[in-house]
Amino acid sequence: MPRKLDELDIKILHQLQQDGRISITELAERVDSSRPTVTNRLRQLQDERHVIIQGGLNMKTSGFKMACVGLEVRNEESRIQMEQFLRRCPRVLFIFRTPEKANIHIGVWGEEDQTINSTIESFRDLPDVDIIYSHYLGRPVHGDIAIRVTPVTEEKTPCGKTCSQCHRYRNGWCLGCPSTSDYQNPLLQ
Repeated sequence: MPRKLDELDIKILHQLQQDGRISITELAERVDSSRPTVTNRLRQLQDERHVIIQGGLNMKTSGFKMACVGLEVRNEESRIQMEQFLRRCPRVLFIFRTPEKANIHIGVWGEEDQTINSTIESFRDLPDVDIIYSHYLGRPVHGDIAIRVTPVTEEKTPCGKTCSQCHRYRNGWCLGCPSTSDYQNPLLQ
């Protein structure tokens, strides 16, 4: 069971939410504690994965969009394989297991509607998987969502496909996988 947080932990987390780049000295002053104490506590919070410090492209300011998708994976072995597959996909933001008919719930992002739809439709190609629902969410109104950015320019996607051979990519329905050299990044054009 994870360690319970105390008042100092909460103060540190709150200040990091306000400014994730705050210096240790400033953080110690704001939470009314010493630099060594705050340094040790922050290290402990990071080691225990209570705090997430990451960079990424802000979905809201980039104008990118999101959808939630419920998938039914028909057996346990396929579910495990599907989770591994989804973890490698740069367009998947999160994965949840649910006890419902849609036993995997995921969030996907795209630069525009067609790419989101193409990403969702690609799940139909997978064995033992049915799309139960998809909810288009559009652009975030509140809350910052970080999108992983990678400079990798591989030929094949993390799932093993090649964008240039995909009918969705060739027909202009998808901008490609962000981790490949085929990706048509709208931020660079």
